[in-house]
Amino acid sequence: MLAHTDLVISAWDGSRLVGFGRVLTDYVFRASIWDVIVDRDYQGQKIGTEIVRRILDHPTLQHVELFWLCTRRPGFYERLGFSAKEQTGMVWSRKNSGSQA
Repeated sequence: MLAHTDLVISAWDGSRLVGFGRVLTDYVFRASIWDVIVDRDYQGQKIGTEIVRRILDHPTLQHVELFWLCTRRPGFYERLGFSAKEQTGMVWSRKNSGSQA
């Protein structure tokens, strides 16, 4: 997974990984934010917020027009300025499909 990820932002407490976010992008038109995860013991300390902000402010992503976000927890991201109003995507699941594409 990480070998094929364009950008990884991580948060550490000493040698312990406590937060993580990753981005797949073409660096111009679109970027998809995936897997913003914070260790349960470290949640509520703004680590996830900082990871998302560092992604959005990252120098290599300054020309990206639209960030897509894949999440099941929209409330957290809406506080950071994300909107669920512009639904432009669809999902295809290999697991739920009767055929292979």
